[in-house]
Amino acid sequence: MNATASKTEHIVRIQDLLDRWRELGSLRLACGVELIGRVPDEDVWLHAMFPPLDAAAIGVLQRKIGVPLPTSLRVFYRCCGGLSLFCGMFEMFGRYDGPSGAPSPKDIVRSNHQLDVLGWMPPGAVAFAQNSWDMSVHVAGMCADRDEVVRCDWRTGAVIERHPNVLACIDARLHRIDAMQASVSSRG
Repeated sequence: MNATASKTEHIVRIQDLLDRWRELGSLRLACGVELIGRVPDEDVWLHAMFPPLDAAAIGVLQRKIGVPLPTSLRVFYRCCGGLSLFCGMFEMFGRYDGPSGAPSPKDIVRSNHQLDVLGWMPPGAVAFAQNSWDMSVHVAGMCADRDEVVRCDWRTGAVIERHPNVLACIDARLHRIDAMQASVSSRG
């Protein structure tokens, strides 16, 4: 997707991919968590989407992290309160106070406090997602344009990749992982 795609175009691409994954099955739990892509003959779901956050919950997140969230991250959280894709291969942090024992996203507050200890994240930046295969994190607010996202090495903060905003980052990440999984599946 080109760099000038609108935020709406990214949302549509994300929704289209999620709809395709739902063809493998989906289940909405009473708590609002949606499980997507059931593994045949197993009680395992590939993906989990967490309920959207309202304005009050987003305000609480910002106060707990101590950083105002960039616009595109607030927009995403109003649609989806976090993601876990391909059994945790990619996780978008969130905050979910559902019933005990319910699936929940990796906690954005805890993840950001863990990164604070490492000392490389500048004030005003917020990490919102992680890739499990290399432990890189996606961070907004590190650049002059607060909506710009950089993918960084978890330990050092070295920049690996850039996206114009959170929605472009999520769109690119989901489609890249989907293509990798399709490639692996076609070989096996």
